Amino acid sequence: MWTTDSRSLRASQVEPTDDDSPDLDWTLALAGGEGMRLTEYVERRFGRRIPKQYCCLLGNRSMIQHTLERLNKITPASRTMTVIGTHHGDVANPQLAGRCDHVFTQPSARDTGLALYVALAMIKRWNPNALVTITPTDHYVAPAAKYVDQVRAAQGVARQIRDKVVILGVRPTEPDPELGYLSLGAQITEVPQVRQLVGFVEKPSVSVCQKLREQGALWNTMVTCGTVEALWELGRASEPQLMDILDSLVPLIGSADEADAIQYIYRAYLPVSFSRDMLERAPERLCAMELEGVEWSDWGKPERIETVLALRRSRALVPIRALAP
Repeated sequence: MWTTDSRSLRASQVEPTDDDSPDLDWTLALAGGEGMRLTEYVERRFGRRIPKQYCCLLGNRSMIQHTLERLNKITPASRTMTVIGTHHGDVANPQLAGRCDHVFTQPSARDTGLALYVALAMIKRWNPNALVTITPTDHYVAPAAKYVDQVRAAQGVARQIRDKVVILGVRPTEPDPELGYLSLGAQITEVPQVRQLVGFVEKPSVSVCQKLREQGALWNTMVTCGTVEALWELGRASEPQLMDILDSLVPLIGSADEADAIQYIYRAYLPVSFSRDMLERAPERLCAMELEGVEWSDWGKPERIETVLALRRSRALVPIRALAP
């Protein structure tokens, strides 16, 4: 049973228990986008306009269901929160049931950074020392088991290096100007497979993409692991005024003033992009771990979806014996 009222922006199956243990982990899933670039594609396939994360683009489960079922292998539904758009509830809530016990409905669209950090303020109120894994809900990954193992590894790094935020990156296959790029620096002594970031470039030109690719930069998957404190300090380094406001929000979570405070923040603050306005401004607080042996695609364009689906169909047609060495 969702516990909420007509004024609340947060619905919870159960109210979280305050706990300052460093061993707790949370998943924070971002599903607030409207998927405007895929509007016509989705309408052709499904006969209605609906954000792509709620569509069954692959199999009989939606992208958000695939995402949460992967992450539920690491984090229970009781410590999973999803951020949804203002008018997403009717389609989102049935898909989230059993996979996510906490849903934050944004009062308006203010981009990923503001949505993410208001949700993080809730987690900070309940479990201030927790480890948080942030994930988009519209990306394709396969195989799922190997992906989950590598997210676990990234969580392990974030637990070990508690002042750094760990981002999973993917080796680029082309100079794509619609993705973010992680410029890699030196290996981190404590965890050699992880590299310090020396730069983060969101959606560069094709020529800059090519140069970054030649220099060994990785694509940003936006799958991010960090302690609450590391993520909070990342925010303070890039958006100090926002973090001052959110410091005041934290003690109001769970009180009668929670919804009013969040409404005020959404009215008072301009949109903030997690990638462009936060990650790009504070690369010194970031490190990267390469996602290896996993297929990954940001399904933000019809061409990307169709490319992956065509590849999967072609593989299904090849007899298993033909793939043997």
